[in-house]
Amino acid sequence: MDRKLKLSQWIGFIILAFLILVPVLYSLGGALFCNNHLSENLKSFDSNTIKLLLNSILLAISVAFLSSFAGSILGFLLYKTDFAYRQFFKIIFLIPLFISPYIWAVAWKDFFFTLTGPTPEMQSYGDLILVQTLIYTPLAMLITGSAFAHINASLEEAGLMVFPIKKVFFKIILPLIKPALLAAFTLIFIFSISEFSVPAFYGLKVFTTEIFTQFSAFYNYNLAILQSTILVLICLLLILSEQKYLSQAPFLSVSNRGNQIKLYALKTYRFSAYAFLIFWLTISILIPFGSLTIEAFQDGYQTIFKAFELLKSTIAESFILAVTGSLISIFTGVLFAYLSWSKRTDRTSSISKLIHWTLLITFAIPSLIFGISLIKFYNRSGLYFIYGSALIIIIGYMGKYGFIAYKMIENAIRQLPYELDEVAQTEGLPRFKRLQKIIIPLITPAIFGAFILNFMLMFGDLGTSIIIYPPGTQLMPVKVFTLMANAPQSLTAALTFIVFCVTLCIISLFYIIFKKFLKPTYDCR
Repeated sequence: MDRKLKLSQWIGFIILAFLILVPVLYSLGGALFCNNHLSENLKSFDSNTIKLLLNSILLAISVAFLSSFAGSILGFLLYKTDFAYRQFFKIIFLIPLFISPYIWAVAWKDFFFTLTGPTPEMQSYGDLILVQTLIYTPLAMLITGSAFAHINASLEEAGLMVFPIKKVFFKIILPLIKPALLAAFTLIFIFSISEFSVPAFYGLKVFTTEIFTQFSAFYNYNLAILQSTILVLICLLLILSEQKYLSQAPFLSVSNRGNQIKLYALKTYRFSAYAFLIFWLTISILIPFGSLTIEAFQDGYQTIFKAFELLKSTIAESFILAVTGSLISIFTGVLFAYLSWSKRTDRTSSISKLIHWTLLITFAIPSLIFGISLIKFYNRSGLYFIYGSALIIIIGYMGKYGFIAYKMIENAIRQLPYELDEVAQTEGLPRFKRLQKIIIPLITPAIFGAFILNFMLMFGDLGTSIIIYPPGTQLMPVKVFTLMANAPQSLTAALTFIVFCVTLCIISLFYIIFKKFLKPTYDCR
């Protein structure tokens, strides 16, 4: 590796680390080691705090288990069987993953309100588990489905020559996807225990809402950060346990070139498969969307018009910031992934590892905690140009979702023959000219897929945005969430209905662009 390349990587890493990693280290270090904050705040960790943490862990385990179980069933049906409409279900089942969690919380509250009226069951931990399970099951479907698709078909065929299909499934297929199941469980557990908007909307006390209360209501920043440290440690330990699988991240690949997938005939189980898919479509899409629609239009179009007037000024700004954050994530992802590309894919430079771990750590840190860290670090005179502007939102987006873009693009680049780059180099083409003329055109589907995924996550982000958004900035998720506190039920439904429709329109637009102007080079069976 030449000196200029090393220098470029080190400069990029230093800038990245200063923007997104140093704030976290600064905040945690200040809470733990400065001015006796640790000894003072440890006194606040009584039995109630420990009980609250254990309760949050139990809830997250429940969500992770249920989501992984349902997601693995969906993954098998849609990636490993000859089901006729699997491509349609693959796309539509991803919708809950792209919609802000609080929207599903509102939808299910409306549904139970319609059935039973205002009862205590509407704000129970059961609702929390239900909503989060429906939200994160698509993630488990993606991870396990990718694992199913990457199984060597020759192993299955050899097994079927000796054993019946049930034994092949339990003896060959299930052990091969075990890392994917563990990764799905780990990621969903982290997302669930870090989730703020759903328990806050239902008025349920979990560890994230307690941290937010200490930060925003009591202004006890150091206690909030100290409590956050516990969640950070839990999340990082889990990420470390699955870091080998997450480093490869096959479920973040757009391409599946050169891999033959063996599909199984459903035969006598076809009706059961259809029934399960229709059932999941009903509870994950139809019931929430139907409940929002009925409640939003209960008082006619007047409530919808009022909700639109409240939100119309936030849609454009949220869209622009999400596009900007996505483009920056894509740019840095392409740059870092290409500079780290080596003929020997098993050899990774130290600087590439640092970049990977920086992005992975900030991705693993709960959004609420990451936002608090950014506020603590950038709220100073020399950095106020970041703290008081939309730059802090862009940095927050980059820190939370940059890992996704980086891994999707890196996976795409690693599938290319390194000889392409070598031949162009022998022809005298400079490195970044090779990137522009050869590499980027070949990985365009992955770049576009990473852009869409990053955009949708940033567009609906609430956990980080609600902490860091500066005065004068209007973000749609934050505006909806703050209005819901005192809004009537019908107006709350109308607000979330508009957000739901806007998000679906954007997803549909991106999908049309992808299908019309890009020709994916992957096997989408």
